[in-house]
Amino acid sequence: MFYNPRLDAAEEGRLYANYHSKEYQRMRQASEPWYTVRFNAGLVRSDNYDRRRHALAGILRQHLGTRPIRRILDYGGDRGDLVRGLVDGARAFVYDISGVPAAHGVTVTTDPASCQADLIVNSNVLEHVGFPRRLLEDILKSTPAGGIVLLEVPCELPFGLSRIARRIAQIGIVALMRPAVALSVLRPASLFMMHEHVNYFTEQSLRALMHSCGCKVIAAGSHPLDGIVESGLMAWCLGTAQ
Repeated sequence: MFYNPRLDAAEEGRLYANYHSKEYQRMRQASEPWYTVRFNAGLVRSDNYDRRRHALAGILRQHLGTRPIRRILDYGGDRGDLVRGLVDGARAFVYDISGVPAAHGVTVTTDPASCQADLIVNSNVLEHVGFPRRLLEDILKSTPAGGIVLLEVPCELPFGLSRIARRIAQIGIVALMRPAVALSVLRPASLFMMHEHVNYFTEQSLRALMHSCGCKVIAAGSHPLDGIVESGLMAWCLGTAQ
């Protein structure tokens, strides 16, 4: 499921420029009181990435075995922290529209195809973009024949009770701490107002996306994310570019 109309490329660029920077954090907190400096920093804490990296490393070991991975590209991965050390001995690259500096040991690229990556990881990105199929097609253009693509997204339902309960709590906090903001958006549709996530996926929809773009699906599944700041179920799909 997805929102319509969708974000266009210019809107995405404005929204995610200097992602997680001080300016970004201040902009978010102006209308979301809980998006504090501490909360923003928690999203990129090393132990948070350690948990995510550990889960993906287990998926790769189970389904790729001893297949050699010499180059990894984090497509849309902010600083590239997730792929640093994901596979022992592999060189790590990152491609991202935010323009932030890369993490230590990760190389920024403006041309994903030039990396000739054996593995391209796209984690926590497809739920943010207006046209996820178009993004996967772009990823596949940068993937050598036989290369591996790993997609990972939150597994969530837009009309799920937990999501609605969270939104009600958020609206209550905004009403108390930012009444002018609350008055500008308060209406029944606020329960389903577009926020950061503009698409909602399950394991089955990831499989369908991979198939529709011509990938051979190796495996798909889900795993729990037990983070300090965010928790939930993550869906993933591993495929081969044809």
